[in-house]
Amino acid sequence: MNEIGPREAPERSTSVCILGEGRWGRAAGAILTENGHTTFFVHHTLTAWPRRFELLCLAIPVQHIRETLRRLPAPAVPVLSLGKGLEIRTGFRVTEIVRDVWGTDRLAALSGPNFAAEIQQGLPAATVAASQDEALAARVQQLFHNRRFRVYRSSDLAGVEIGGALKNVYGIAGGLCTGLELGENASASLLTRCLAEMTRLGLRLGGRAETFAGLSGLGDLILTARSRQSRNFLLGYHLARGISLKEALARIGSVVEGVPTAASVRDNLAVADIKKPVADEIYRILFEGKAIRRSMLDLLEREAAPENG
Repeated sequence: MNEIGPREAPERSTSVCILGEGRWGRAAGAILTENGHTTFFVHHTLTAWPRRFELLCLAIPVQHIRETLRRLPAPAVPVLSLGKGLEIRTGFRVTEIVRDVWGTDRLAALSGPNFAAEIQQGLPAATVAASQDEALAARVQQLFHNRRFRVYRSSDLAGVEIGGALKNVYGIAGGLCTGLELGENASASLLTRCLAEMTRLGLRLGGRAETFAGLSGLGDLILTARSRQSRNFLLGYHLARGISLKEALARIGSVVEGVPTAASVRDNLAVADIKKPVADEIYRILFEGKAIRRSMLDLLEREAAPENG
């Protein structure tokens, strides 16, 4: 593993339960273990907690969180979301699902431009620990921060979660642009407009503008919409190369959060005065079978407007 200087031992080891055994859950567990904390994993089919712990990390697909939590008693500890997405039926962020099922307000999220594979290789990265409880945000920051995984903190829980969710949809758009070979100019222009769209939606949903210009907004958008390590990017790329949605999802072989999030945005965020043309076109491609080139042309042929209008 690559090292960037020695790490200091924690003042006290914290026991952390990670619900879910996927790549990002494993990567988060590796960071915590590296920082001197005790971690253990539990499967999402669990119906009782096997032992005591001081922090619960949720690392399961967003669409399965509600049913998983309903099977388990609410723990008397803070809950940290590692997931990025919106529930299809309600449009809820992960921490809103937790509050709805368990009634707890001790909630936080960890979100940023972080590929699990690179974290596990020991490559440097940065992220954001967010909570409306500033003491909890600081605690999560302390647990995860080290010299190769730099953690910033924020009190804008809504903004951090919204950025992490919406970038999944716009990551698909980035893959479409690359797959269609539209060029770097088009790619940069598209991502800039995606950021504007993300910010408009995020502000309406309670986030702060500066959050979307940070790691959990712009940072995660750049990563997701420009890299073949991104499942959302790969889905868009495969679709642009003529592969069906069913076959593309089969090739990727794991959850692509941009698909259900696109549906959730369409069904739950249909506010007339918020323009979201890119998200709308992604929905039409995924769920209405609209031709990809027609969608791109429709975006390009929209009426000329002020950049910040």
